[in-house]
Amino acid sequence: MSCLFCKMAAGEIPVDFVFESSNVFAINDISPQAPTHVLVIPKVHHENAAELSAKAPSVLAELHAAAAKIAA
Repeated sequence: MSCLFCKMAAGEIPVDFVFESSNVFAINDISPQAPTHVLVIPKVHHENAAELSAKAPSVLAELHAAAAKIAA
């Protein structure tokens, strides 16, 4: 497994989660471009958002809901 985010999701790289569910997690960006800069990431690897939308639309919806919750 070479994907940095997959390693985080698997617990191979320790991170402080801003948010975590069974399908997505969120972390603070290590090089923030704004005062609050959070990355919300699916736990299962997908090459891009189009693939995520096609293969796991419920995870994409959960990702959006997590982002909204974090932003509130």
